[in-house]
Amino acid sequence: MPVAKLGIGFKGVVADHPLAVKTGLDVLEEGGNAFDASIAISAVLSVVQPQMGGPGGDGFLLGFVGDKVVAYASSGRSPSGFNADEYIREKPLRGSLTVTIPGLVYLWGMINEEYGTLDLATLLKPAISLAYNGFNAGYTLARSIEAVEKELSGFKWAKYYKGVKLGSKITNKDAARTLRLIASRGWEEFYQGELAEELTRELQDQGVNIGLEDLMTHEGFKVDPLRLEVEGRILYELPPNTQGASTLQLISALYEEELSRYGFHDPQRASAWSKPVDIVYTFRDIYLGDPDYMEIDVNEYLRYSRVKKLIEHSVSQSSTRGKHGGDTTFFIVSDGESLIGFIQSLFHPFGSGLMMGGFPVQNRGVGFAKEYGLPNSPAPRKLPLHTLSILGVVEDDKKYIIGCVGGDYRPQLHLRVYENMFVYGMDPVKAVAAPRFIYVEPRGSQRLVLEKPLEANTVGGISIEEVEYFGSHGHVHVAILDDEKLILAGDPRSEGIAIAIN
Repeated sequence: MPVAKLGIGFKGVVADHPLAVKTGLDVLEEGGNAFDASIAISAVLSVVQPQMGGPGGDGFLLGFVGDKVVAYASSGRSPSGFNADEYIREKPLRGSLTVTIPGLVYLWGMINEEYGTLDLATLLKPAISLAYNGFNAGYTLARSIEAVEKELSGFKWAKYYKGVKLGSKITNKDAARTLRLIASRGWEEFYQGELAEELTRELQDQGVNIGLEDLMTHEGFKVDPLRLEVEGRILYELPPNTQGASTLQLISALYEEELSRYGFHDPQRASAWSKPVDIVYTFRDIYLGDPDYMEIDVNEYLRYSRVKKLIEHSVSQSSTRGKHGGDTTFFIVSDGESLIGFIQSLFHPFGSGLMMGGFPVQNRGVGFAKEYGLPNSPAPRKLPLHTLSILGVVEDDKKYIIGCVGGDYRPQLHLRVYENMFVYGMDPVKAVAAPRFIYVEPRGSQRLVLEKPLEANTVGGISIEEVEYFGSHGHVHVAILDDEKLILAGDPRSEGIAIAIN
C-alpha cells in the first residue's frame, strides 16, 4: 500500500518542507495568488532547506495561467573573470571556480512585477522571521550537513552549519538581513544596490574572480517553452540552457520505440530503455548548452527518431560531463485558476561551499563540459548546461505539472512518473510512489539503479544495483488541475507534504 501524501481541494501547495507549505497556504488564504505564494514558499525553503536552493542559486518556473502556458528562466552566467583553462585542468566540484551568478532573486522580481498582487515585504516576512528567530533543523537538512561536513569544513559554509544536528536550533541573522534589504529596497537591490556591492566583495574575499558588473548585468527571461504533441496530449518543457528537451525526447521514445508494450514488472522493461537513454543523454551532452552557442534548433529535435538519426551518424560521442548528484527543491502551488511549478537549486548540497549574505552560493559551473569545442564548453560570461526543468501536460480539460529533485536524472524521473500515469494507468499517489529504475550512468558503460521489487535482465553489459523500495535518487511531485478540483501528490521519498483547501 503506497504512502499517500495527497491533497484534494480548490487550491493548495505541495513542497519539500511543511513550513513552506504552511507559508504558501497562508498567502493563498490571505488573498494572494499562486505567484505571490510561490515567492513566499521559495524564500522559506531558502531558509529552512538552504542546502537545496536560495538567493545564492538559480530558479525556473513553468505553469498555466488559465489556458495560457508561462515559463521563466533565471540562471546565471560564469563570472567575467572565470578562468576556463584552470577549470578544465582542475575539474573542481566545489570552490570559487564553480560559482555562477545567482538568478533566483531576479525570478522573484520578474513574477512579482508581472503577476504579483502582494509586495515583497509581505511575501518575504515569513522567511525573514524564520531566519532571524530561528527554526529547528529537519531530517533532510541534518542529513545533508552530516554528508558534506568533512568536505566543506574549510569553506565559509562551516561558520553557519558545521555541527548542526537533527533538531538543532538554527538562526541566521545574515540571511535575515539580506532578505530584509530585498523586501524594503526591492529585488533590484540584490543586483544593483549597496547589497550587490557587499555580496561582490564577500565573494571576492573567498576567491571568486567576480566584479559588480557581473551582478548588474544578470538577466532572467520569460521564455517560450518547448512543445511536443503525443497521443492527444500537449507536453511542455523548459528550453535550453536546461535539459528539458531530454524529457520530451524520452517520452517520444516511449511511443516511437513501442516501449509501452512491456508490463510494469516485466524484467525486460528496464533493459529496453538502455539505448534510448544513451542516445538522449549523448545528444544532451554534445548539442545542448547556452543557447547563444548552440548550432541546432532544439525544436527540430524533440522527436526521438530525429535524435536517434543524428546521434547514430555523429562522429564524436565523447563524454562531456562529470558524474555527480545534485540538490534541488521543487514545489507546486495553485490558487484554483493558475497552476505553477517552481524549481530552485544550488546543484550540489550547499553548492560551492562559499557563502554570500548568509546564503550558500551555487556551484552550477560544474555543469560545464570538461573540454573545448562544444556548445557547453566553459568560458567567461557563459551559461552552463542546467539540469533544472519542469514538465507540463495538457490533456482535454486537465492540466498536469510534474517536477522533481533529481539533477542529471530529472528527465528519467519525469518519464517514469509520466509513464506510470499515462501508460500504466496509475493514480498520482501510486505514480510518484511506485518502485522505479534510473540509469545513473546513462552513457557508455551504463549503470542502472533498480528499486525492489522491480527486476531487470542483465543484457548488453549493463551494471545493475538493486536498492530497497524508496531507495533510489530524487523525488517527484505531481499536480492535476481541472474545472472541478486540484489534486496534489507528494513523493514519500521526500519529507514534504501536500495540502489542498477549498
